[in-house]
Amino acid sequence: MKSRHCLLVIAAGLVGAGIARADAPLFGREIVPVLYKLGCSSGSCHGSFSGKGGFRLSLFASDPDADYQEVRGMFGRRVNVQSPESSLLLLKPTGQVPHGGSVRLRPGSADYHLIRRWIDAGMPYVPEKEGRVMAVRVEPAKFLANVNAVPTALKVFARLQNGPEVNVTRFARFEPFDATIAEVDEVGKVTARRSGDTHILAHYAGQIGYTFALVPQTLPKGLTVSDEKFADPIDRMIADKLKQLNIVPSPRSDDVTFLRRVHLDITGQLPTADQIRRFLADTAKDKRERVIDELLRHPLHSAVWATKLCDITGADNRVLYDRAVSNMHDWYRNKLAANWPWDKLVLGVLTATSADGRSAEELTAEQKRLAEERKQKEPNKIVPSSEKPWESGYALRNTLDVFFDNNKFRVQAGPDKGKIDPIPIAQQAATAFLGVRLECAECHKHPHDRWSQEDFLGFTLSFAYINRGVDPSLKKRKFNFNGLHVAEEPLAHFAQLTEAKSIKPRVLGGATIAMKPLDDPRLEVWKWMVGPDNPYFARSIVNRVWAYYFGKGLIDPVDALSAANPPSHPEVLDELVRDFVAHKYDLRHLHRRIVNTAAYQRTWEANANNVKDERNYSHRLLRRMSAEQVVDAVAQATGTKVDLKPVYSGDPNRPFERAVEYPLSRPGGTDSYLLKIFDKPQRTVSCDCERAETPNLSQSLYFYNDGALIKKITEKDGRLAKLLASQPDNGKLLEELYLNTLSRVPTTPEREQATRYLQSAKSRTEGFEDLLWALLNRREFLVLH
Repeated sequence: MKSRHCLLVIAAGLVGAGIARADAPLFGREIVPVLYKLGCSSGSCHGSFSGKGGFRLSLFASDPDADYQEVRGMFGRRVNVQSPESSLLLLKPTGQVPHGGSVRLRPGSADYHLIRRWIDAGMPYVPEKEGRVMAVRVEPAKFLANVNAVPTALKVFARLQNGPEVNVTRFARFEPFDATIAEVDEVGKVTARRSGDTHILAHYAGQIGYTFALVPQTLPKGLTVSDEKFADPIDRMIADKLKQLNIVPSPRSDDVTFLRRVHLDITGQLPTADQIRRFLADTAKDKRERVIDELLRHPLHSAVWATKLCDITGADNRVLYDRAVSNMHDWYRNKLAANWPWDKLVLGVLTATSADGRSAEELTAEQKRLAEERKQKEPNKIVPSSEKPWESGYALRNTLDVFFDNNKFRVQAGPDKGKIDPIPIAQQAATAFLGVRLECAECHKHPHDRWSQEDFLGFTLSFAYINRGVDPSLKKRKFNFNGLHVAEEPLAHFAQLTEAKSIKPRVLGGATIAMKPLDDPRLEVWKWMVGPDNPYFARSIVNRVWAYYFGKGLIDPVDALSAANPPSHPEVLDELVRDFVAHKYDLRHLHRRIVNTAAYQRTWEANANNVKDERNYSHRLLRRMSAEQVVDAVAQATGTKVDLKPVYSGDPNRPFERAVEYPLSRPGGTDSYLLKIFDKPQRTVSCDCERAETPNLSQSLYFYNDGALIKKITEKDGRLAKLLASQPDNGKLLEELYLNTLSRVPTTPEREQATRYLQSAKSRTEGFEDLLWALLNRREFLVLH
């Protein structure tokens, strides 16, 4: 927008009985899109909640019916059928009378004549005759463009409900994803500015279409893109795009780099010195595939992803007591270790009840057993190390009712205070399991997606039938069971809101859910999610897993799947989704396929040709370890224990060895500070952006001189102290330190430099303490490469 204050006041005399002509412009399909294209229905202009200058349009032209009433309102002041040129609809935006939004329309332009013709024709609007716009597409769907060459002309077509496609290029608003790569003018002509690839969006009548602009770089003389053959079609698709862009991919990573990468990515841990030596000595051609399979079955792999699922489902122990967060982590870890299909796991979350499908007799027996256990255990007694809570107790349940115990999911005020609030639940579920953000649609049409407020309310109403208290279905069988259950009626205040709008429970943007007493509409939402036509459910988790391993999603951000945020490699995403569904939502299969790709196993070392590429997987993108990985890597390198413990009451101390398996978002203990400064998410918002990778001064100061780190290095029972006592050979001791920090042996120059330093040190102990400190301060130590 060129102006943040477009004040389009539409006024004229009383609307008479103007007779609409057959060739009159269409209000919903032509006039409203033109107003949107001019910027009049934006949030900073008449599309704002209160409008501007007494005139309010629907935000982003989302409601043509309301816009039509607004245009004809104010006693006909905004338009003048008798003298269309005198309509403020034309005078204001052309600057012929004062207008706070500056000049938006040129007198005599095509848009000017269109609006004038519509007024002159009597301002007709018959929605049924115009037809609803179902989808928008752009031609060409993909194109190559050279820098500063002849512009590429785009065409936009709208598919009408029960009707043909029509060319709407004239009325579409164009938007480049990255204007530094390609610019687009108001008529859809694209000019390439620099090499790279980007999307061009076309907005029309609340729908969005897009095209790919590929701008190849000029290859240096003598350099060519090789025709390497790949077994996996995913790698072939990535290679095809690289070739179109004239990007030369980096080669395969060496064995040491690969081993460190897969250990950290899959289990969150550094490989041990012995594991590195064994892998390097292995000459089998399939050794990479074998180590991947081994790590995917490692207990810590399920712990890593249990932590991630706790992140995206909001398991914050400040608003969800410690024991509940631990139960969530245990439940996720148990299901992931058993390789539960993703659809079944999500079913267990979304449709959870405390009864968990058990009979009254089974619930009675469990209540007696739990009462006996509470008598036998002290409140803060340390659980025996042999006991694995993720393999027993709550973790064995089929559903995760504690997900709904989050205090964020409670009504905070009013007569329903303390009851379960469906609004934040719907938002969390949509973000976590669909990758869709619904916050905007709570109040108005989503600016970059299809979701209306009615879509949001209908979807949210599907979560309004759950409550905590006596389960009515069990009460009918004369058994009083207090817990999470499906209620007969929705939450009172939310029901009033939706009844006023005649809204019924429905799947997101889709069909209404038929309800009978004590039916659970959440089950119908889940069925819709896993249906063959759902464009979000499988794509969302596939994209999340891809982003985890590559540092960037095929759709980025991963929780912003929308029509206005297309994938960088749609064919790759489609193939992964097809394969994932064909394998019955097998998460382990998905991880295995991604990590076995040539794209994942490329070196991080860029060449002069691909060094600027950040979205086409020509080389490994460097990024910092996660907070949990940092804590564990320091503990592994120094041979010390991780110090984390509960802060709030209600959860016993738990057996654990690594930060990646610790469930709480806000733990205590010495290492909690390290988690904090390396941005462990506190799970306060429904956004993956909470886990940041931004460097800060506190991180540098910790590794430079924090007392906690120095204590770990000099720990009398730590790795260095044991090596000093058992290994008299300085060269071998140095090699052990390198293997346990950087996962490689020192180079010849590094050996020579270390030897010189040890000779000048006051003592052997002090010299090696300094060397270990220096290794921990290497960028190479903290970076996932």
